[in-house]
Amino acid sequence: MQAGTSKHLSLLKTKKRVILKIFFFILLIFCWFSFNTNREQRFSNDLNQFIYATVQQAATNLDSVGYYLQHHRKPEAIRHYERSRYSYKQVEYYLEYHFPFYSKYFINSALVNKAEAEYGYKTFVPHGYQVIESYLYSNDPDSLVNIPYELSLMKQTFGFITEKIPSKSLKQGTTIDMLRFELVRIMSLYLNGYDCTINKQNLKETTSILSGFEKTISFVEASETDRSACFKIIQSSKTYLLKNNDYDSFDRLCFISGYLKPLYESLYELYSKEDKAQQVSYAINIRRKPFYDKKWLNTAYFSVVLKDSLCIKDQIELGKLLFFDPVLSGNNQRACASCHNPGNAFGGSADFNKAFGETTKLKRNTPSLLNAVFQKSFFYDGRSLQLEDQASDVLSNHQEMFSVPEDIVHKLKQSEGYKRYFRKAFKNTEDTLVTYYGILKAISEYERTLVSLDSRFDKYLRGDVTQLSKAEIKGYTVFSGKALCGSCHFFPLFNGLVPPFYSDNEFEVIGVPKNMLNKELDPDSGRYHLSKNKIHLNSFRTPGIRNIDKTAPYMHNGVFNTVDEVIDFYKKGGGEGLGLKVPNQTLPFDSLQLTKQEISSLKKFLLSLTDKGVSYSAPLSLPLIQIKGLEVRKVGGYY
Repeated sequence: MQAGTSKHLSLLKTKKRVILKIFFFILLIFCWFSFNTNREQRFSNDLNQFIYATVQQAATNLDSVGYYLQHHRKPEAIRHYERSRYSYKQVEYYLEYHFPFYSKYFINSALVNKAEAEYGYKTFVPHGYQVIESYLYSNDPDSLVNIPYELSLMKQTFGFITEKIPSKSLKQGTTIDMLRFELVRIMSLYLNGYDCTINKQNLKETTSILSGFEKTISFVEASETDRSACFKIIQSSKTYLLKNNDYDSFDRLCFISGYLKPLYESLYELYSKEDKAQQVSYAINIRRKPFYDKKWLNTAYFSVVLKDSLCIKDQIELGKLLFFDPVLSGNNQRACASCHNPGNAFGGSADFNKAFGETTKLKRNTPSLLNAVFQKSFFYDGRSLQLEDQASDVLSNHQEMFSVPEDIVHKLKQSEGYKRYFRKAFKNTEDTLVTYYGILKAISEYERTLVSLDSRFDKYLRGDVTQLSKAEIKGYTVFSGKALCGSCHFFPLFNGLVPPFYSDNEFEVIGVPKNMLNKELDPDSGRYHLSKNKIHLNSFRTPGIRNIDKTAPYMHNGVFNTVDEVIDFYKKGGGEGLGLKVPNQTLPFDSLQLTKQEISSLKKFLLSLTDKGVSYSAPLSLPLIQIKGLEVRKVGGYY
């Protein structure tokens, strides 16, 4: 009896200990959760207060601009305009992330009309800081009458934003994302003339951006060592900017590689362990430490990833065969590779591609497919939004492949080899039996492998500073500064996809002539054919300029055969600079005033973007097709 009682008491004590342990464990979790919640809430409140006060300061200085203009004191108005910009730049990272529409169209829009497909091609005229700047720095006194309206619009916009700020729940990880995006924005846009196009205060305003970083980092809960490392780089960056303050001669590559890149990587240490492990989906793999290594870009972001992508390697293998097989064309004579020649960086040639049937030439030049994966629209007019759509358009085009889907499928089904490839590439899907969709998907997956981002310039950016000569480094300074190339061909991809979010392509009107006589504008209407908006007349998607020594001829119509001719065209101010009538030209009309030395350096930099290590081999043979006359076909087509 006594033994049973003792055993019972022992069990009770054990249960109590277990219950107490569970209780304390739950209490610990609750305390941890409460601490983290309070920490995040404290960070959110502190940062929101800073953002709110800074936006208010920007708005107050804009009020002063209006006041001084009313009293005919233009110098004071300009001074307060610049102060407003400095405040704005401190929180630009936040506004661009949380209020992208207002930032793009009402706070700091570029000085050109915009019409995007997502808004039904409605025309948005520019508003905000850059418009006010164009009026303030103008010598035409009548231009000042437009400023009150712009100031009123900005006041409304800032008023709307300040109403929203207190309700924003800000997380530390996302805020560090924003700061890293802002560094990319500085490198790719701000140091390339995309902003401050008139007063050229870019370098001074970059110090304001970095001051905003300092304030924001002070709110972040991280080790003092990690925060101090960031503060140290920011201070040295500011010092460099103060000592090197001439915009045209500013050594951007030195600043990027020596200051901004280290800061980007130091900011990574401010992420918590949970933030580093969290999956986020952006065009940039923003939560990886290195800047611009080979995994910096998130290729999945640029394409629709579908369930049938499980056998991706097999689809790529199949796509390569199809890309080089002339059986896809209506006359079984030409392949995708006929126009997109691997020897020409998968682009056209100086001989300009022939149209279907060889009787005429194609209306438009063949662009390179290298790095096509890093685009959000295709063709010069941007009419396709996926590579699969692009492939389908080419296959059915009467001037290109002139095929019918049913005919292609029928021909491929007469091949035991191709049927095996389809079964393997599309295992457990409806496309194992050869379908038109499967054909498009396989070709597109092959095209997505055509990545060329390992030029000497890329190696320099990744840390090997011996890759570029002094002349090439100077050439990048000209490219991104005085020559204005970088305001359309964006660092570091050098195509027209706008960083740092890479969500839309730029389309430009540059006034390309019909021929080398330069007396007539090329009649191709460009994007206007799609949008029917007059601002898109003669507008074309900005192409990539990597590997340009392999992709002649140049421009949408192949009018220029050498890089020198292209540089000369831009130097003179595009079509308007040649004396042509070009409605809505987005390129500056006046001469760039480049010296012979600057042109030489610029060309050397452009050639440093050639990836000499990239090579793509054609298949040795094509699968047998049991159709008379098609048993043996020429890899890559006949013309």
